[in-house]
Amino acid sequence: MFSAYRDIFGIPGALKFSAAGLIARLPIALLGLGVVLFIQAETGSYAQAGIVAATFMTAQAISNPLLGKQIDRHGQAKVMVPATIIHVIGLAGLLLVVYLRLWPGLLFTSAAVAGATVGSVGALVRARWAAVTRNQKELDTAFSWEAVADELMFVSGPAVVTALATALWAPSGVVLSMVAVTIGAMLLYPQKTTEPPTSKREPRAMRGKVLRNRGILFAVIGQFFLGINFGAVDVSTIASAEEHGVKSAAGIALAAYALGSLIAGIVYGAVNFRAPVRVRYAAAAGALAVLSWPLVFAPNMVVLTLLMLLVGFAVSPTLITGSSVVQSLAPPKRMTEALAWISTAIGFGVAVGSALSGIVIDHYGAHEGYLVTAVSMTAGALFILAANRSFEPPKPQRVVLA
Repeated sequence: MFSAYRDIFGIPGALKFSAAGLIARLPIALLGLGVVLFIQAETGSYAQAGIVAATFMTAQAISNPLLGKQIDRHGQAKVMVPATIIHVIGLAGLLLVVYLRLWPGLLFTSAAVAGATVGSVGALVRARWAAVTRNQKELDTAFSWEAVADELMFVSGPAVVTALATALWAPSGVVLSMVAVTIGAMLLYPQKTTEPPTSKREPRAMRGKVLRNRGILFAVIGQFFLGINFGAVDVSTIASAEEHGVKSAAGIALAAYALGSLIAGIVYGAVNFRAPVRVRYAAAAGALAVLSWPLVFAPNMVVLTLLMLLVGFAVSPTLITGSSVVQSLAPPKRMTEALAWISTAIGFGVAVGSALSGIVIDHYGAHEGYLVTAVSMTAGALFILAANRSFEPPKPQRVVLA
């Protein structure tokens, strides 16, 4: 069953760049919570900690496609090596501003600089997979593995950073992120043989904006709805656990959600599907929408945790098929920018979902927050279904020889 994974890791250089990418992407699971824990421990303010973390994530979401565009034109190493250096300097500045009690404006500036230069390592690694895989089945398996790698980070990252920051040293999460991104950059970016081709010499007429392709635009909007779902799930689960008087159970429920997604990602990559990817995208989004509704009616945390596990089974397939749709439509030399738009859409969606569910919870209660989860994904599934024709990749042109 898992021979598909053996095949992709048998591609020359694949295991090497995927392993390096695993290290380089550690900050996605460490930095947000790490910044909050550090700043709250040093200042006593959750509000300031939350605003700084939001500044970092907003800067990252805005800059990802811009960095992706430059990477497609100049190559991963030429753009991301200096960007990584600036990112580490930004994080170091954040630590110094807090410890030295400098002007608060410098704190937000440091967070913005660090966020704007972290990049989307997931998009960079997926672009390499798109360049080295030999057929769509191998690419589906590779994207499944990358989704599993993301879930591994999200399952283990928060627990690690919380333990380190609370038991050892408040800035542990930030410092560990700095070390991981530096080591990851040193291992990943010098690997030239698997680096995707650049678009520097691409004809000017072909340099149009990636989102002018309706299929890519609609797939990115579909992933925005998925991001709303993610943000609402996180906030609603924490609020539900507190409402039931077992706040610590929130972590177990969210871990079950990530575990379901991880298992589904592994299985998805091992299966050889006959249905086209656009059909699988609509089916996965529809399944996620249907499975999200029972969360609203969960009577206790035990039932909620089991339901979260079931919901998780539809998460990875939706992520994977959305990425595959974008990959099938994007010009090969614009792949990083196209895939980076997915990260941006999900990031903004998480922010919207967190805010909307928070408002609903404050007015109506914790479980009603899951209405944002269910309604957003239902709207997203209907949108993906309506736009499904636009996800069909263009057919290769016939060449007639005289």
